[in-house]
Amino acid sequence: MKPKIAISMGDPGGIGPEIVLKALFQISARRSAHFSLVGSGKILEATAKRLGLPISLAEAGFKLASGETIPIHEVATARVRYQVGRPSRSNGEIAGKAIEEAARLALSGEVDGIVTAPVSKESLALAGYGMIGHTEMLARMTGTSKYAMMLVRRKLRVIFATGHVTIGEVPQMLTIDDILERIKLAAKYIDLYMGIRKPRIGVACLNPHCGEGGFLGVEEKEVIEPAIRSARRKRIKVDGPVAADYLFSDAVWKNYDCILAMYHDQGMIALRSHGFDDVVNITLGIPIVRTSPGHGTAFDIAGKGIASERSMIAAMVECARIIKRLRNAG
Repeated sequence: MKPKIAISMGDPGGIGPEIVLKALFQISARRSAHFSLVGSGKILEATAKRLGLPISLAEAGFKLASGETIPIHEVATARVRYQVGRPSRSNGEIAGKAIEEAARLALSGEVDGIVTAPVSKESLALAGYGMIGHTEMLARMTGTSKYAMMLVRRKLRVIFATGHVTIGEVPQMLTIDDILERIKLAAKYIDLYMGIRKPRIGVACLNPHCGEGGFLGVEEKEVIEPAIRSARRKRIKVDGPVAADYLFSDAVWKNYDCILAMYHDQGMIALRSHGFDDVVNITLGIPIVRTSPGHGTAFDIAGKGIASERSMIAAMVECARIIKRLRNAG
């Protein structure tokens, strides 16, 4: 049987509703699973009209021209207000409710996994959720303390030692236990989700030239190297720390099944340099299969009908693939 997957609409002021609807019009995406939408039917209907998509909103959901119906789990029954092209409290409230409902559907077994359209941390903060994103929100909702996000573009997989924090906070946030935990999560889920037994993991340095023996920083000696030694004692195949500019070069990263970056941009710049439109974000550690497009809300182009749905399609297909793999693995 096809997996059942719920798609949360994302921040209504961003490109989320647009790329969700565009993706659902692609047969390549729809054939991978049975999809349902989570969000505001009125906002999605208004988006469809603006895009000129031939769909109609009925009680059962959106009816496509093909005759198929995409069910909607409504989260905003009252008159909704939202602002296109900017973060706002109302945007955050709708996006937050959609995430909560999608997670509830997954935890209750009504769906097998979720795909989340981009949200704005500022909108969520204005709505009272805090300055967090999907990863932290889902971890909080599921009571998960050990989790991480992994960005994937084809065979390039990057997991992050720290999340969305300022660059000045990164050195203080790096601990032996946290880096070891990220390595363990990568090893477990590359096997579980990708089917790669005993994956090889490369670990990036934090400082230029890996600290130059301590003259340019001590994090490699005092934190990263001890974590790698601990991981090796657990029989995890891990190399490093390796200078990031070398590790992410085309000649080197292909030797690894996953790379652990120390901070957000260290990994994201490498991913973006290889392509933009098909990066997928996968949450590791939570009891929900969750994927997302590997980009943000793109407020600057929201409402213009020009956003690409390729990453959304990639996220939908990847979510379905992971669910099928877990089923086959028993």
